[in-house]
Amino acid sequence: MYAQVAIKGPYGGLFSYTIPDALREAAIPGALALVPMGRGNRTGLIWSLADTCDYTGEIKPLADILGDTPPLNAELMRLLDYIARYYRQAPASIAAAALPAHLLHDRKRRVIWLGETAPPDSLSPALRALADHLRKRKNGLMESTIAQHVGRAGLDRKLKLLRDDGLIRIEESWDARHKARENPHWEAEEQAEVRQLHEPPQLTDEQQEAVDALNEAITAGRFAPFLLQGVTGSGKTEVYFRAVETALAQGRQALLLVPEISLTPQLTARYRVRFHETLAVFHSGLTPARRHDEWRRARSGQARVIIGARSALFAPFADLGLIVVDEEHDGSYKQEEGVPYHARDMAIVRASFNQAVVVLGSATPAMESLHNAQHGKYHHLRLTQRATGADLPPIELVDLSDPQNREGMRAHSLIGKTLREAMSETLAAGKQSLLFLNRRGFAPALLCNLCGHSVSCPNCAVALTLHKGRNQLMCHYCDHVADPPDVCPECGQLGLIRFGPGTERLEEEVKQRFPDANVARLDRDAVKGSADRLAKTLDAFRSGAVDILVGTQMIAKGHHFSGLSLVGVIAAESAMSQPDFRAAERAFQLVTQVAGRAGRERGQTGRVLVQTFDPQHYALTAAACHDADLFADQELRFRAEAEYPPFSRMALVRFSCEDLGEGDRFVAELRRNLPHTEGALVLGPAPAPLSKLRGRHRWQLMIKGADIRMVHQAVGRILAAAEPLAGRNLRIGVDIDPQAFV
Repeated sequence: MYAQVAIKGPYGGLFSYTIPDALREAAIPGALALVPMGRGNRTGLIWSLADTCDYTGEIKPLADILGDTPPLNAELMRLLDYIARYYRQAPASIAAAALPAHLLHDRKRRVIWLGETAPPDSLSPALRALADHLRKRKNGLMESTIAQHVGRAGLDRKLKLLRDDGLIRIEESWDARHKARENPHWEAEEQAEVRQLHEPPQLTDEQQEAVDALNEAITAGRFAPFLLQGVTGSGKTEVYFRAVETALAQGRQALLLVPEISLTPQLTARYRVRFHETLAVFHSGLTPARRHDEWRRARSGQARVIIGARSALFAPFADLGLIVVDEEHDGSYKQEEGVPYHARDMAIVRASFNQAVVVLGSATPAMESLHNAQHGKYHHLRLTQRATGADLPPIELVDLSDPQNREGMRAHSLIGKTLREAMSETLAAGKQSLLFLNRRGFAPALLCNLCGHSVSCPNCAVALTLHKGRNQLMCHYCDHVADPPDVCPECGQLGLIRFGPGTERLEEEVKQRFPDANVARLDRDAVKGSADRLAKTLDAFRSGAVDILVGTQMIAKGHHFSGLSLVGVIAAESAMSQPDFRAAERAFQLVTQVAGRAGRERGQTGRVLVQTFDPQHYALTAAACHDADLFADQELRFRAEAEYPPFSRMALVRFSCEDLGEGDRFVAELRRNLPHTEGALVLGPAPAPLSKLRGRHRWQLMIKGADIRMVHQAVGRILAAAEPLAGRNLRIGVDIDPQAFV
């Protein structure tokens, strides 16, 4: 019998090992194994077992099985294997994404002898020798030290036997770098929110219909996918709560995925007050040791409700009965770095494996999800009214190409006349304003108006963004930092100008125009380096201490501000001008979502102003009408004519190399050897839109086919042609169902 073991490293594939008789019972898929590799031992995950092995060289035996029970059960291993095959990724990369980091690294165990007399005669000679060694050290020994004296083979199993007999105690710890202080503001923020929460609200008729449909499916105990489409403020979260309660009543567990949990302590607080100690939370503020505790609670079934971002998809469950994907349209569910999986799509797969119900919730569903609902693949539930009875705020499109709307705008000004007057009225009424601009920094580019040179990142093919507060140029891709030059680096002249809008520039203009207002900014730069600045800023705005909040899409997700009356969208074109067929969809989603923050209380009048140079664009006119169906009709018609998803399937094959000449030679050779891919359209290889990233030059191939089978076949043929041509310095990556094309 052979074990196929996934080991993280430069190759990331599966390695074959024989299974010693003593480890045969414990060596099952999902178990952690200590395996010999090179001159030492490595920790890997047993991926599968096989009766035969094609490798003809020497095959070494497993050194040991780590832990009392496998960290990943058969259900989760089935999901990981599906992800590896579907996305064409190395099993070791999938394993690293699914396991708490310190299970593969940094485990430290101290073994302490508890017996006061000699070891019992019933011990085997091997266990007696180990016990005698431990008795000599009253303060215990580190496991690594024990292995040096008695050998590593089978040590974990031997220690387990001694512990089961009550002869030793094992204390686990982690490297110091895993003991970083957790964000203390999390619990304080949650407690503050909990104090504001009341008894569960009375459901509207639409909510009750949705709850009834979900409860019926959960009680049936069969796989059922739902799309819950509800306008902003319609009470989708309360529908989730009722579904979770039903799953718990059935003795099953529930998983709630959210786009970025670090941005929504308010939502976490609502779950904690409803589900108390049965809740486990996965977020970036946890230390790895605390994350492991939550992970262990989920696996044992002690935690019955798990809430977390994308990676919570891999939480272990004893009996998973419900998965909720909140804001299912959000782009952060697709991982772009590392393993490029989509948590929403894989949540549907995992629900099907568990005969569970999965709910995709959004006010602005992804076109793929809406298409599936329209064709009967998902049950379609709708919430068309706000739960509080408040009206949706009117959305006005302000045409900045009209000189009247630009009246009073200074050079480089971002706030037009209509928005400026509305902000003044809002301040006078004692209400709050929120300004949305999805671009960080003060100016996205530093340009020379004499020679046209743009000050660019030396590692990436992008302009450096000026951050005026720190007086630095920054790359938002690789974090390169530079001082702003006094003269143009290209021509040496004094022609540098700050070009383009950014949240820092917008904040500065707001403070200049409204000097008596309390203004705050919320973007990645504003909260960077401070564990609690995000929560404090949200607290201040929610309490009314801040009059005007400026921010990026961080302020568009899941927040409820009772005093917010006016929302201004500064530059709607920034979302629509991207080189991506999904640009219009993202523009509609962003405008709708940020507009939904306004006027959420009954009796409160909200107002939304969207500044644009293209007020006739169908994404904006549909958003102004709060009409998701109108937008979907036009967008799906465009997608069908162009044969874009959901009417086709796509993949990208990316190549990168530090040496431009070597990469160009590889691409030229690949063009000559590209195989025929029947049923699939292949475009490229060509330089990627972002042609250099983090010091590596980039090219890509785009593949489009009628179904995923054709795309997979085409990817397989292209990889078979490309891999023999690739040198050691060239990297090849595959992205199935890509969300970004840069």
